[in-house]
Amino acid sequence: MADPSDRSSDPILHDLDRARADLQAAIGRGDVRAIEILRLRCDALEARWHRGMRARIERVRRATPAPASPARLNASVYPIPPMPRATGVGVCLSGGGSRAASASMGELRALRHLGLLDRVSTLSTVSGGTWAGTTFTYLPSDITDDEFLGGVVPDPGDLTWSHWSGEDPARALDVLDAHALGSLATRIGLVEFLAKAAELYLDYGDSPHVLWCRAVGALILEPFGLGAMTGRGTPATDFTDGKSWLEAAILSHNPALSASDFEVVQKPGRPHLVTNSTLFYPAGVHLRRPAPGSPALEPYPIEASPTQVGVPFPLARAIGGGFLDPFAFGGHAPAEPPAGGRVDVATPTDRFSLSDIAGASSSAFVGPLIDAFGAGHPWLQDMDPIYSCWPVTSGTPIPAQRYYVGDGGNLENTGIMALLRRGITRIVAFVHSETPLSWDSVVKQVVIDGQIPPLFGLMPKTAGQPYQPYPPPPAPVPSSAAPFRYNQVFPVSAFYALIDQLWKASQAGGSAICLQADVPVQDNAHFGVSGVGPVTVLWVYTNPVRAWRDALSDVVKLGMDFEPWLYRTFPNYGTVLQLHLEPRQVNLLAHLACWNVINEQSIGGMPSNAELLRRLFGG
Repeated sequence: MADPSDRSSDPILHDLDRARADLQAAIGRGDVRAIEILRLRCDALEARWHRGMRARIERVRRATPAPASPARLNASVYPIPPMPRATGVGVCLSGGGSRAASASMGELRALRHLGLLDRVSTLSTVSGGTWAGTTFTYLPSDITDDEFLGGVVPDPGDLTWSHWSGEDPARALDVLDAHALGSLATRIGLVEFLAKAAELYLDYGDSPHVLWCRAVGALILEPFGLGAMTGRGTPATDFTDGKSWLEAAILSHNPALSASDFEVVQKPGRPHLVTNSTLFYPAGVHLRRPAPGSPALEPYPIEASPTQVGVPFPLARAIGGGFLDPFAFGGHAPAEPPAGGRVDVATPTDRFSLSDIAGASSSAFVGPLIDAFGAGHPWLQDMDPIYSCWPVTSGTPIPAQRYYVGDGGNLENTGIMALLRRGITRIVAFVHSETPLSWDSVVKQVVIDGQIPPLFGLMPKTAGQPYQPYPPPPAPVPSSAAPFRYNQVFPVSAFYALIDQLWKASQAGGSAICLQADVPVQDNAHFGVSGVGPVTVLWVYTNPVRAWRDALSDVVKLGMDFEPWLYRTFPNYGTVLQLHLEPRQVNLLAHLACWNVINEQSIGGMPSNAELLRRLFGG
């Protein structure tokens, strides 16, 4: 393969350089017709070059032999809780597919702009928020945070519909860097996921259960230089924390492993990442086609971080509980119980990779794939991820069993539980909802996303009826509310204070934002939450913001009105039907999400958004 750095060896690059030079000359002359023709030529040549490079990379990748692995690994096991009580501020990036990833780009951008991102200790993510959290945490050192998060535009009136020469590209809604976090939303959709999964299925003949996570790796992680696969289509690397952790905690106990076997956190100061998924108990019951007489599947939390993965509390059941080094997860149980905080295990058949944590946490999209394409592609019926899990905390070896692991939103979509488990008492909860706030005039109550009421012991709202508390088990509840019946950690009274303040702020024309101080936390055995004192939570809810919309230029407003099929639901894009987003859709949502954090203006006599953030961070 020709050296990509030698531009003279690639005729397409040579033509592209010439076309760009001609374009610059036309711009200098003010030749509008030539400019438009040359823009199209440059775009076509660039797209052709990228296709060629992808084909070359794919040929090299498929020719790369799988690295040899040692027969056995020595791993750390971790007690419950998995770490000392955490301090600092925790940030939740909720689920919501491409909407969540795009909003997260703006929110992380805003925290960085305010100088607060380095003060975040823990980042708890679900589903589309995990796409953002994984790429942000493991971002390669050669991609800058300026590229990844984009520029801040405090005044919405400065945003432009199109980019023109000499203008700041951060203001242009049609400009989205290929390395921007939100660019992932432009590369995916149900059709794209189906095509990639089918390609992997046909090329490698692997179990359908691995295909979703590997498709996520290929479409979401690989464009950022993450989640590479070997020539036989399996993950090429494990993952862990930074280089010093890798050397001290892993390589010193496993001399047959090397640094090249791992993706590490490269950028200093990144928060500790926790990704949230759902484990379905018991093993052996099909997630979608249970055999007659099978017990009902029960959802439990399972989480992964750069340093450990597992079920975050002990269970009096076969899955046990406790944490294991990620590089040793997913295989057979050890022949001997752990000793001295370490255990010897057989090397798992497949590496547990970044594509697994990003894919398992976001696997809610498997259902829509089956609904849309399952009739023509029967193998989709078995695409839900499955992993082997054994009770780490057990004193005697118990065989591993294979459990379905699904989207974190199947159980709790905000990510707040992982922070409470760690005793974090200052939390920013970014709720990337598909449901804008509304008013139920029949019962005179605010309607909010159905994942929020269960945190306060209430069932998701039914139109025309007031919020209802969950009855004590085993009393039946509606099927839509059943997965969340054990989610209560906050008192009911705090819920009504929350929705009333969110509604008040929104009706005043501002962001749907609410700072709740000294909220009591109830112990919750189902989620492993215990002994947590009162917490302060800043809720930031994705919702239309009149003050921000009114400040947009007439050109931007007209552009949005001209394409209602793209912007009618802005900023609450559909999780499934709008999984694929255009650059302008991504940028508009990211800029609004950023403004929801950095706005210094008081609206309706309430503190500014930035002031609420500073209060939470204590300065």
